[in-house]
Amino acid sequence: MSYLLQIRLLLLLQYIIYFSFTTPRCCYSDLVRCCSFSYPFLLITRIMTTTIPKFAHLLIPLEDVLKATDNFHQDNIIGRGGLGHVYKGQLQRSGELISISALRLNHKHRQGVVEFWTEVSMLSDLKHPNIVSIVGFCDDKHEKIIVTTYEAKNGSLRKHLNNRNLTWTQRLKICVGVAHALSYLHYDAGRGYGVIHLNVNSSTILLDENWEPKLSGFKVSIKQSLNRMDQVVLSEPIGTIGYLDPEIGKTKGVTCKSDIYAFGVVLFEILCGRRAYIKAGENKFLAGLAKYHYENQTLQDIIHLDLRNQIFPGSLRKYSKTAYSCLMEDRVQRPNMLNVVDELEKALEKTLKFQPRHEYFGKKLEHLKIQLVDIKLATHNFSDTYKTESDVNRTWYTTELSHFDKDKTSSIEGKSKNELPNRCNTVEIKRFLPRDDKHEEELFFTELEMLSSVKHHNIVTLIGFCVEGFEMILVMEKFSNGYLMNHLGNINKMRILTWKIRSKICIDVAQALMYLHSKMDDKKMIIHSNIHSGTIGLDENWGAKIVDFDYAVFLPLNQNDEALCKRIDIMQSKYHVDPEYAKTSKLKRESDVYSFGVVMFEILCGRVAWDQIYLKQGEKGLVHVARQNFSNGTTEDIIDPILKEETGKQSQGPIGRANKDSLYTFLKVANQCVADSQDQRPTMKVVLNELEQALVFQVSQVCLCLCVIIGCILS
Repeated sequence: MSYLLQIRLLLLLQYIIYFSFTTPRCCYSDLVRCCSFSYPFLLITRIMTTTIPKFAHLLIPLEDVLKATDNFHQDNIIGRGGLGHVYKGQLQRSGELISISALRLNHKHRQGVVEFWTEVSMLSDLKHPNIVSIVGFCDDKHEKIIVTTYEAKNGSLRKHLNNRNLTWTQRLKICVGVAHALSYLHYDAGRGYGVIHLNVNSSTILLDENWEPKLSGFKVSIKQSLNRMDQVVLSEPIGTIGYLDPEIGKTKGVTCKSDIYAFGVVLFEILCGRRAYIKAGENKFLAGLAKYHYENQTLQDIIHLDLRNQIFPGSLRKYSKTAYSCLMEDRVQRPNMLNVVDELEKALEKTLKFQPRHEYFGKKLEHLKIQLVDIKLATHNFSDTYKTESDVNRTWYTTELSHFDKDKTSSIEGKSKNELPNRCNTVEIKRFLPRDDKHEEELFFTELEMLSSVKHHNIVTLIGFCVEGFEMILVMEKFSNGYLMNHLGNINKMRILTWKIRSKICIDVAQALMYLHSKMDDKKMIIHSNIHSGTIGLDENWGAKIVDFDYAVFLPLNQNDEALCKRIDIMQSKYHVDPEYAKTSKLKRESDVYSFGVVMFEILCGRVAWDQIYLKQGEKGLVHVARQNFSNGTTEDIIDPILKEETGKQSQGPIGRANKDSLYTFLKVANQCVADSQDQRPTMKVVLNELEQALVFQVSQVCLCLCVIIGCILS
């Protein structure tokens, strides 16, 4: 060995030792790239092995590896790669027999030495449940072998991308596990440095027998100071085609955001069930294809077929948005791994919470499923032309739609969906809008569960539902006469609503509420919790039906008759909400009674509860004014003038008059319903009895008048 070569070797060793103990962001690969001289790597690595004490405990004699792998028998090969073959085996270590995988470098070509020491250096410092664990290494007799615990009983993720049996829940858990591993690499303060993996792909994500992911493939990884993880490390393009950060070409280097990009590709691989790069075909690169479909709201077209009916919209929205953000061209726009972990965990949380309900209703109500393509066709892709109403949570559309004929439920046994009886008529489509919280799914499933459980002629009929892609939709019967709220305050419309019709509307709603509170099967009861004039539909015969069950609550009858509800908001108009519920969050049947009492006053007065005429007298609106007038005996001052005409001398005749006894009975029970305390309010059974008595007074007057008229004619 020449004197000059000895000097350069000495300098290299000093460089290695210095950076191994003082500057952890550098690794062996960096050192070799910095050296411009040629010398047998065998000598260098032997010196490293004996010089750096931190690796000494990882040395494994070649004889032990040969014994563990049955002399590298071909039956034990579990993987083949650019660096060499991977073998499984049983290694005796510290008196314990452990399952191992051994990566044997192809020593014939003398390649991979840099990568070998890089991986040993990295894995020796990393301890995480989602990262492969190093057992040791062998550097003996021209052999270079990295030994890790054999946990990848299910092989690599790449082998299972198109696996029909790998469920969406399992896939999400894999994503979350890998995200945790990358977050640990990038930000774990315990090491004092971060790691840029630079080789994240579906082949380096291994899966154990429980489908837990283990990140491997650290052969080209780079160490970097934690406070410099976002700074560019000069490097040639490193990685696998299809996963390479497009910014590498511009900046001539990598950052931790290069891992983010590669992981984004993996996320779309898992969602679409295809590899990042396919040689044949038009769409070779998945990244570009996924971005195109996401931006054009057609992502559903490339999702794996077997996943489309498994993924719940809220979970898909959270997941796809995260994956898309990882693929941003500009590194600054990509999230960090802490954000990615948070978003994926939320997607998983949504799936674990709502997937069972999604699957249950999908099977139970298979005959009510309506394809999204049919709904889009009927509404011209949700055109504003068909839109009738909208709020922060939902949008309503009215259109003609073909659907299952519920009048022929007896004929569904043993028939496929294509053989089920159908009919086409005007329907109301309720489209649930995306929200950033968990309530989006909660509202949808609550209403679906409620409407599929109730059977009453005064409750809206569920015609069908759709859960596809990003959409959650309910399809219900259309009301010919709209909603009660549409008539209040409109003189011409209110003239059609005679006192008899108004009384029957209240009786219909009271019957529905009594059914929900005490007449349901299975000893359950439902508190609607959102009764107001906008949730009462009117059919062609002015029959009333309750709608909007998305805030309803199921309760067993023996559950102390109340539910503690902690919601982020109260959907009702504040003029209809039970004041005791608003204060205590104690939702009881009497909460519905209060709301219904407000509706009764609206019907009596012909105006909505928040009409300016009432707000001028107090911020509580109609209820405050009505109770005050009832207490003062001046209720007639607020009665709808149209009804006063019916009771007065200028009425159309005795048959059309509103009976004063009927009005008073109605007034009295309405006032009881809006008592401040829940305990002071009547049950719906009592309310219904009083309303029916009020109608009897009205009908009796008509019958008496008819008898008088007939008597006069006969005489």
